[in-house]
Amino acid sequence: MRTLAWVGGTLYDVAAGWRTIPVDGSSGGRRSGDYGQRFDAVKVSPRGDVVALLASTGTDGLLLTADGEVIREIGRSDYQADAYRYPLELFTLPDGRTGLVHCPDEYNRLEIEDAVTGERWGAGDGREPSDFFHSRLAVSSSGRYLLSAGWAWHPVDCVITFDLHRALTDPGVLDSTDDDHPATRLILPDISGTCFIGDDVAISTSSDLEQPTEPDELAGTMLARWSMTTKEFLWRKQLDHPAGDLVCVAGDIMALYGHPRLYDGNSGELLAEWPELATGHAESSIVWGKSFSGPARIAVDNANRRFAVTDGEDVAIVHLG
Repeated sequence: MRTLAWVGGTLYDVAAGWRTIPVDGSSGGRRSGDYGQRFDAVKVSPRGDVVALLASTGTDGLLLTADGEVIREIGRSDYQADAYRYPLELFTLPDGRTGLVHCPDEYNRLEIEDAVTGERWGAGDGREPSDFFHSRLAVSSSGRYLLSAGWAWHPVDCVITFDLHRALTDPGVLDSTDDDHPATRLILPDISGTCFIGDDVAISTSSDLEQPTEPDELAGTMLARWSMTTKEFLWRKQLDHPAGDLVCVAGDIMALYGHPRLYDGNSGELLAEWPELATGHAESSIVWGKSFSGPARIAVDNANRRFAVTDGEDVAIVHLG
């Protein structure tokens, strides 16, 4: 069990032929045969109509309907692909269709497509993307902002945010990693994990981050929330342990280093933790052969305030109440 996803309120192991995992612990069924062991990550569109099945540190991907039919095959550049997580996110376009943002041609060039038809925004020459390895893509709940928590040489993990609405009319705004660019709202190095809370960005920092020289800078092993509106930190919280990758759970922040820990999205206070549920020890988009960690082990059902965690064999479902 390595590709958990909630689709229509039902929990599936998608790569295992859409094997259902009933919440009462009973045996589930399958819709189809396995898609292959190379697939070890899954993304679900906000509308639940498109599911992406990915090889985290490979080049292969499949787009599927919610009924399990194959829409089309996708891929990414093989340059350093075995080192870092596949860059892809599904989101809702302004006209209601499901969009796809990924790097189908070059590691450093983001493309926006209609997920079903493959129609691409701004296809053609003339773009000059910066030298940045995009990874851990996410789109804010409003559909306004895109973030990429990837890396650049030496390597160093960074987070960059973009105005996605503007990129739909001018894809070239996705090419710049210059913090003076008008379509870029946040650039930070030494980032361990990120996620959106609404349109704000939750950030966890690397334990290797150097001590700050200014009072408004981030320190190592810290959790923080950045406002995309006011362009300032709403709060910063020093942690005793690394947070690693982050996911939003019903407006709060789930840290996934070691085991799940839930922090209040409005204050950073620890709400709950589950030390018996192992989630691996990734602190970077660069994972090499250890891609089965962090978000690869968890599936969140925000509508019903619950999440599922797998260690590859067993599944635990946590109801938050």
